[in-house]
Amino acid sequence: MDIYRFFHPHHNPRLLSTPVRQLELVELEQAASELRKSLLRMQQRIDKKPVTPILPSHFTDIIKAMDFVSRSIQTLCDAHPGDSKNELRDLVEERSDCAGWEKWAALLQEQLGSSESNEDAHSESLKAVNESNGFISR
Repeated sequence: MDIYRFFHPHHNPRLLSTPVRQLELVELEQAASELRKSLLRMQQRIDKKPVTPILPSHFTDIIKAMDFVSRSIQTLCDAHPGDSKNELRDLVEERSDCAGWEKWAALLQEQLGSSESNEDAHSESLKAVNESNGFISR
């Protein structure tokens, strides 16, 4: 995933006028988490086969910093009001033609479609319940 490309306005000028989406924050949090895991694995490798002057202890502060980054981004995710379906559709449109994002865009598009059909089914069942109880929906 070429995450930098989608967060830097030089590569994606639309970002200059688009508010930060919750899904983008989640992606950054996932990237930070993956980097932390990679650093832990690197620390384990250095522990098994040291490369002087690099020691496993050199990674301790970096890993703590990544914990802080992940928690901080998670706090931003929790504070975000959430993405509307239109914002998610825009995001799908923005990324669907980009190499490496085809599956991601297809999955999100599928989720958007299934949530809409669930809402339609829910609306229909509410309508049927209301009509059976003598309420007429207009």
